[in-house]
Formats: sequence, structure tokens, C-alpha cells
Amino acid sequence: MSESVRIVQLYPAELGITGDRGNVRALQVRLERSGVPVDVHRVGIGEPLPAEPDIIILGNGPLSAMRIVVDDLRTRAAQLEEHVAAGRSLLAVGASAELLSEGVDTLDGAVLDGLGIFPFRVARTRERNVGYIIAETPLGRIIGFEDHASRWTLRDEAKAFGTVAAGKGSFTRGGTAGEIVRRGEAYATNVQGPALPLNPRWSDAILTATTTRRGIAWSTGDAHARLDEYADGARTTIEHLIHTKDFSTIGL
Repeated sequence: MSESVRIVQLYPAELGITGDRGNVRALQVRLERSGVPVDVHRVGIGEPLPAEPDIIILGNGPLSAMRIVVDDLRTRAAQLEEHVAAGRSLLAVGASAELLSEGVDTLDGAVLDGLGIFPFRVARTRERNVGYIIAETPLGRIIGFEDHASRWTLRDEAKAFGTVAAGKGSFTRGGTAGEIVRRGEAYATNVQGPALPLNPRWSDAILTATTTRRGIAWSTGDAHARLDEYADGARTTIEHLIHTKDFSTIGL
């Protein structure tokens, strides 16, 4: 097996409107600064996934883009399920997270059937949640930006990964707002920004899981210090903005 880590960004043209390429770049750079080679594959509609990808990144887009990619995505359902069931890493943000759910109920009464990779269902709403978000997670505080008009209903077996400390989040469980659903090493979220450059510990958790499974030596060090410094500065600024400005929802 090649020592290169294979990262796939799926549908970058249609589902990449919220800086989602930045999530790919964050993982790539952190690996390369430790001397680990990386192969990045950007896969569009009708194009095959590379054999045994290590990490799959799916991004965000409008409902129209979801409808454009959904038929092609369904042809990959078995491969994506196998990927996640095998403990390989996946990050789905916004629209792609909804497509990997059990289904999306739209405002016009239509139903967009999902792939069922994650155990939750989505209802589109007229209330748009826009603003910075902070979620308390086992990885510490995950910070980013949310912009979505949907609520997720989690099944009992769904693993809610984060509790919202600021912002709205994607779902409510036990009366508490939550963000990020985790299944194995796969994450579904509405944290945008992109999320991974702002949250090095999240990036490193994904990379640690990947390199450990592959038997590749990888760790952070001095080469990552500047990246982490930039992230800390941005996170501090966002936390300051959250505590000094009132972000409200936008009615559609």
C-alpha cells in the first residue's frame, strides 16, 4: 500500500461554496509539514472515486446543487457506507451532510431521499440561522460560522458530538442545542468557515485516525506552530465578536 494519504473532495464545483476546499487544504498541509505525502483527488459527477480513499470531504451548496448531485451520489451509496463502516474518515458539511442523512423534507412539501449514512432526518425551515457558532466537544471548543435553514432530528442511536455554547446549532437533544453528528470517524456538521483551518485539534483527530489505521508515522511539531498561531488568533477574534455582538436569525 502506498504511503501517500489519499484525500478526496467530492463534487467541489457543486458542493464547495463555503470555502470547503479549505478543509482539504488544512489536512493536506498538516500532513505535508510532517513529511507525509498526500494525493488529493477532486471527483465530480460521473467520475470514479480512487481506490481506497483515506479521507472523503464533502461540502456545502444550495438546494439546487443538492438536486444536481443526488442521483450521482446515490450510485456511490454502497461505497460510502463501506468507507464509513470500515472506520475511514469523512467530513460532510451543510448540504452534503443533509444528503448523507436519511432524507430532507423541503418547504415545498417535496422529500429528497438521503443515503442514510448518518442516523438523522432534516427538515428545511423558514428560519435561517446565521452567525458564529461555538460547540463544546471532546476535542475542545469547535468554532466556526453557521448559515443554514434546517433542523435535524436525531435517532436515538445518533451520537451528538458537540453541545452549542454560542449560536443555534443543527439539532436539539434533551432540550440542549447540539452541533455535529459523529459516526465512527465520520462527521456531519453545519460548521462552516471552513471549519478545519480554524480547529486544528479537529484536523489532527481526523489525521491521527487516518495515519494510525494506515500505520504511518505522523505527529505535529514546530512546523505546525505558525498554523496553530493563526488559528488561535482567528478563534480569539471570533469569541470576542460573539460576546460583543448579537447575531440573530433571519426570516425567509
